[in-house]
Amino acid sequence: MFGMRSSGLPVHSRDGSQPVRHRREVTVTRRRLTCNGPETTAQHHRWDQRELRYRRGLTMEHWTTEDLPVPDQFGYWRDAICDAFTPLFPRRPAAHATASSSPGGMTGWVRAAPVGSIRLAEIASEPQLHLHGRSEVARTTEDVTFVNLVLEGTCVGRQAGRTCVVNAGDFALFDATRPFGLDYRSTWRVLSMKVPNGMLTPLITDSDGRTAVSFSPTNASAHVASAAMSAVWQRADRMERADVLATNSALLTLIASAAGPSENERTCDSRSLRAEMRAAINAYVAEQIRCGSVPAEKTARRFSISVRKLHQLYEETELSYARTVMKSRVEACAADLDSATRPTSMSTLAARWGFADLSHLNRVFRTQKGCLPSEYLGRRITSASS
Repeated sequence: MFGMRSSGLPVHSRDGSQPVRHRREVTVTRRRLTCNGPETTAQHHRWDQRELRYRRGLTMEHWTTEDLPVPDQFGYWRDAICDAFTPLFPRRPAAHATASSSPGGMTGWVRAAPVGSIRLAEIASEPQLHLHGRSEVARTTEDVTFVNLVLEGTCVGRQAGRTCVVNAGDFALFDATRPFGLDYRSTWRVLSMKVPNGMLTPLITDSDGRTAVSFSPTNASAHVASAAMSAVWQRADRMERADVLATNSALLTLIASAAGPSENERTCDSRSLRAEMRAAINAYVAEQIRCGSVPAEKTARRFSISVRKLHQLYEETELSYARTVMKSRVEACAADLDSATRPTSMSTLAARWGFADLSHLNRVFRTQKGCLPSEYLGRRITSASS
């Protein structure tokens, strides 16, 4: 992304402290950025000068705008960041330019390295707005998600109708296959991890709903994931190839754990699952009472749960499992009475729906419906004839 010379010009150290100088052993490669129209002196100066340092087979890349004339810095930053990182459209609204230390320019630097299929980059710059709109999505050639850990400053991120504030120490996910925006309103430094979606999204429940959500180190899982990202970055250019696969797997597992449902969401999801299971059990009971008794053991076996678990499912409702079964019997009796076209034998009704005898039917029916089944039938016939 950002130009650098091999003659020992300074770039920031990884921790963002004082600049350091690179030794002469560095190899420099050059690649011309595309430009429209005749080439000007400034455009000629905007060669992408990538400093490549090879250590144990890994490549560490460095870019900076600090050696460019101030009028050329923003244009180079825009061209380079779109070309070497991901299609983005950086903007400098008036408020951002005013907050900048160099309103007419754009100081910034990037250090990047691949760690297997993952690419890590530490990026630092001034206030600006990054847009990844529909046209940028159309030019995106990689199916990736960015995991952005803010090291300094604050970022306001937007995607899929959600807005998050990512403070220093927080991280957030942004899917490059969909539009998103990143608003940096002060000087900032970010550790960004570009991960193929095929590696990360299968690990996250509702991955589409977890983008543009800030994950804070106040959450233990997020704290561990952030620390792991920083630790991997610190060793990115010193890792043996054999360590990369295990490191990637562990890191993505930690991020997926942190980006999973919150405790409240997990509680809501758990309640929803229990409610869905109760509904399925109730439907099963309503069907089985036609065939006789529906003991808890039989139902538990049908749903592959223990009898204890079956009873626990009904502890958060008004009716226990046994009372639910009895209510289903009463409702089945009432349905028969509603459809009766002539007087019906109540003893036959009681036997059909699993009651011990007529007395048992009368007692339970009155408790639930407020009348005897014969009275219920009489009222229905009277209502129909009138």
